[in-house]
Amino acid sequence: MKTRFLIPVLLVLLAFALSGSDCLLYEKVLDVVYLHTTCVDFEQVEDSEEFTTPEIVDYADEINEILEDNDIEKSDIQTAHVVSASYEVTDFEHTHDWTISGAITVRRTDEAGATVNIVEYTSQSVQDALGERTPATLVQEGVDLLNDALDDFLAGDDDVTLEFTVVSTTGDVDPDPSPSDVMEFDWRACIAFHIVATVTTDAPDPFGGYDVEP
Repeated sequence: MKTRFLIPVLLVLLAFALSGSDCLLYEKVLDVVYLHTTCVDFEQVEDSEEFTTPEIVDYADEINEILEDNDIEKSDIQTAHVVSASYEVTDFEHTHDWTISGAITVRRTDEAGATVNIVEYTSQSVQDALGERTPATLVQEGVDLLNDALDDFLAGDDDVTLEFTVVSTTGDVDPDPSPSDVMEFDWRACIAFHIVATVTTDAPDPFGGYDVEP
């Protein structure tokens, strides 16, 4: 499992701050959007087109890392929700290509509940996805499950864990893998979500601390 942290999506008016030494700062409350991407790595070594590959993610732990890295508190978060998904083949060496279809499912492991699709893909060339970040089709039931997990975390639940599973069934792989022709590749599936938090920061005063006549 890999996690990326991106710079908050926020215009901080840096140009004003650098425009002159006489520009004073004042305290301002802002809503900041953090884009966080959770990535799960899967290793496929398959001699049949029917297989499942599960991986566990500690969702609460990942979000706590975001808070710590950005010096914000859970109470600062206003909303959090899933926005996109993608996948990428990270390692593939074979004498021929494979075309795969299937889904990635998700379920809560910290509580009883259904297993639902979060990502679906159809007729994807493994070779074409090597080193290429490919947008994936999100499934609403999976999005709802992840958003509910985020809501539970924000409401105080610090034990939120998820299981993501690659699922392939009959007819999902072409050509069919076999013991004499094993399909082997590594790939990474990523789910991105926005976290909106209220933060207090110093912002430049465009009037430089001078009184302005009404």
